[in-house]
Amino acid sequence: MLIYLASIGTESEKSKFVQLYEAYQGLMFHTAFRLLRQPEDAEDAVHEAFLYLAKNISKISEPVSQKTKAYVVLIVESRAIDQLRRRQRRPTVPLEDWQGIETQPQGDDHLADCMLRLPAAERQVLWLKYYHGYELREIGPMLGLSYDAVARLHRKAKEHLQAIYEREDAQ
Repeated sequence: MLIYLASIGTESEKSKFVQLYEAYQGLMFHTAFRLLRQPEDAEDAVHEAFLYLAKNISKISEPVSQKTKAYVVLIVESRAIDQLRRRQRRPTVPLEDWQGIETQPQGDDHLADCMLRLPAAERQVLWLKYYHGYELREIGPMLGLSYDAVARLHRKAKEHLQAIYEREDAQ
């Protein structure tokens, strides 16, 4: 934690970061691990997220709140997705292990792959609603949007995801 605190200026911001760290480190690891499925990659995503949060600690008013929780989840999700994209560009499976690997995502992996193709705002609404169980009325304030805007984004995201899923399934 010292590496994060070194980049923070004031004592009050350091205290705020410590509260944030203690409250959300487990949730952040769980969120990253759920996407990445490898503990080392999840730890890297959490580290990158904490670096970002330390740099932007002044944007957080209350370290332990629903709004901050949603913000932290979105930050770590973004870092995990970045890692997934890097992984797709550079396969990490040794050459001798390629034999027998399925080339098309199956089941939940296929849906997750399609989710990654959604624009960030659409992906975030679906993620908060279906993974974290928030209602659309709760998501609006988290993202700084009105209920109507979130409802439209939710509808658009579902339609977009279905189109991507069907297009990928047809190939």
